[in-house]
Amino acid sequence: MNKIVEELTILGKEVKILYVEDNKGLREGIVSILTKFFPHLDYAENGEIGYERYQENAPDIVLTDIKMPGMSGFDLAKAIKADNSDVRIIFLSAFDEKEYLYEAIEIGAFRYLSKPTKVPLLLTALHGAALSIHDERHKRLFEKQLADIFNYQNNLLIMLDQGKPILVNRQFLDFFGVKSLDEFIQQHGGIKELLLEHKGFLYSTPEFEWFEQAFENQGKLFHSKVLNHEGEARHLIMKLRKIPDKEGFTILSFDDISDLNLMMIFDGNAAKNDQKSQDCTAVMKLMNVIKENGSEVKLHNFYRGLTIVNSAVLLKMEEKKIVLKTAYSQLKAIKLAKNITVTSELFPYSVLCKVTNLIDFDQQTVTFSDMQFVHESADQRVNIRLELDEERHSATLFRNEIKFLGKTRIVDISVCSVKVELDAMPAGFAVGDMAKLAVVLESYKQPLSLSISGSVYRIDTLSKTFHIVFLFELSSVYHDKLLDYIANRQMELIREFTILCSKHTNNTLQSV
Repeated sequence: MNKIVEELTILGKEVKILYVEDNKGLREGIVSILTKFFPHLDYAENGEIGYERYQENAPDIVLTDIKMPGMSGFDLAKAIKADNSDVRIIFLSAFDEKEYLYEAIEIGAFRYLSKPTKVPLLLTALHGAALSIHDERHKRLFEKQLADIFNYQNNLLIMLDQGKPILVNRQFLDFFGVKSLDEFIQQHGGIKELLLEHKGFLYSTPEFEWFEQAFENQGKLFHSKVLNHEGEARHLIMKLRKIPDKEGFTILSFDDISDLNLMMIFDGNAAKNDQKSQDCTAVMKLMNVIKENGSEVKLHNFYRGLTIVNSAVLLKMEEKKIVLKTAYSQLKAIKLAKNITVTSELFPYSVLCKVTNLIDFDQQTVTFSDMQFVHESADQRVNIRLELDEERHSATLFRNEIKFLGKTRIVDISVCSVKVELDAMPAGFAVGDMAKLAVVLESYKQPLSLSISGSVYRIDTLSKTFHIVFLFELSSVYHDKLLDYIANRQMELIREFTILCSKHTNNTLQSV
């Protein structure tokens, strides 16, 4: 009981109470008790005056007798409940008939106490009423805060039940120029009708429903194209998430990134957007979307043509630099290759990072800058191109059946192309010219000799040498032999790269 008294002393300060009783002696006795707990106390000698006091002061708790001249306690309670159903009604009655109790329950009474009422029972009932009011106010305050957060997010938010909108935030209503969800549904029908067809974006097709794709890939970021209330096509990043413990309920969010002007890039009009696609600011903004959504990116590097790929998490963004956390093997590959290619489902193209500012092996982080979109990058290679061991191969170039006398070596080779380094450029050599290469590749079995006829695809002029890329086609027999050689060379490079990584790890352990 002591705990109830202590809590009621605190809770009573937060609520207003009205006491209605026609018996003057009993009223004065109860009032003397109530004043100890409720600073905001009002009382009345009958139902009519009690209702007037209710209208004037809007009490949270009404403690009333039932049998009174004029307006009864039941009539008073009904009038109050009709105005505010949240008011806690506690009846005090000298009648124990079940009919009275049933009617009190039907009215919605909080408690029904018999008179004369013992003080502990009265205080317990009042404590329960005050505590329920306190909890409900906290719940409403919490719900209001959640509603404010939901409504004033910068992105568009929609709550769905089995894919159908049931709640939207203010940003959503403003975007579509409507006052309510009902008005939105009346005008647009649903989300499906909003998602417009666009290359690389999410929308419904005869084969796939947008919701099925989003639901099966929860947390994934999708590009979407939607018209706002002004009929303007906007580029939105969409993500769908489940609501825990609410089966079938999901939250759909849209971030507007139209200012990046990336929709034309997805459409293939890259020539019109070269300046924008190379703009580091645009890349940073997309990276920030990924970071805010807790998504990962993929890092691509090559060790002598061997593909090294690992996931990475964005830790920090400052000015035009990005800090990523990734696997040690990727950091080693970055150190060897200097630059790095970053891919994400959110990017229209791969992102090339030319400048690596800092590699921290202890923290497993890399900081880089100078980022731009590239329409073609090494991570999109169809065929494996591997560098060769200079001492285990030889190459001779022939043009018009005339042997090139300068130094020739193979930089890398695939089953359909070869990059050759020359110390001098044959006179008149140009893209599209035909030439022959006599190649000998040493392997663990026996040397592989190839006679390659190909066309010049690209010529790169370096400071002291020239790189020429030839495209060729081999017969099925030699194609399979070269493919086998490349597979074995790939295993050699894997072992070589593994040793490089282990050396660093051992050195780090020794220094510790």
